[in-house]
Amino acid sequence: MMIARNWKYSSGHVSIFKIAFVAMLVVLSVAPQSGYAQEQMSIAGLTEPVNDVLLSFETDGKLAKIYFKEGGRVKKGDTIMALNKWFEELEVQRNKLIWQGKAEIKSAMEREKTLKALFESTRELYEKTKSVSKDELEKLELEYKLAAAEHERLEIAEKREHIEYDMARAKLAKLVLRSPVTGIISELAVDEGESCESRQPVVRVVDTSRCRLVCNIEASLGIKFKEKQKVDLEIQAGSGSIQKTGKIIFISPVVDPASGLYRVKAEFENKNHEIKPGVEGFLLIPAP
Repeated sequence: MMIARNWKYSSGHVSIFKIAFVAMLVVLSVAPQSGYAQEQMSIAGLTEPVNDVLLSFETDGKLAKIYFKEGGRVKKGDTIMALNKWFEELEVQRNKLIWQGKAEIKSAMEREKTLKALFESTRELYEKTKSVSKDELEKLELEYKLAAAEHERLEIAEKREHIEYDMARAKLAKLVLRSPVTGIISELAVDEGESCESRQPVVRVVDTSRCRLVCNIEASLGIKFKEKQKVDLEIQAGSGSIQKTGKIIFISPVVDPASGLYRVKAEFENKNHEIKPGVEGFLLIPAP
């Protein structure tokens, strides 16, 4: 079990000067197929992965095992690390044995069944022939009701034991940290044998197969965007750049009063991992 928090790039907490720089517009001239020049805007922004999470344990403990190294690829649900859990594993086994022990319930059920049949046959005999006394009939009825009550008590106890078994399993699960996404382990903050505190970030998992370009745009330009709108992107890759087709997934409903900018996010595929999130990119749109 773990606590996952989205990792925020430092671009989300930059100065007004930095925001203004990121929002800077560069006017380029391109030649379309018709042969006529068309002005195009390049709106600068920064890339980030869609899935970027910090994981924490929900409880304190000593780290017993790390199953992946930094840079290792994990699938959703893979166990990344685990705290010492031998005591909790014993508790799970103990509660499971108690819950699965059905001998007492089976015995009580058979006793109830036997006494019920005996009581009903004796009552029929009493009503038809009076060959048994009323005291004997009442005694059998009392024994039958006591057996039924005991059976019911054991059924309730069995449900309680099942709940205690589930609670022990849930407690054990909190000592195991599993990846909530398929991705790459980009950072391990602890080593085996170290103590971990509850909610202390211990590992970061990043999925770079899908990324976003985050741009801050001057509201005064009057550029109109729509969600799910396809846009052309140019993303830095090494010493060059790569052309991508993105889709607008977020348009801020408000403008930052200090800078006059609003935020737009465009998502794009990066299945070949050719782009490293955090680099600069450009949103290319026709000039208004």
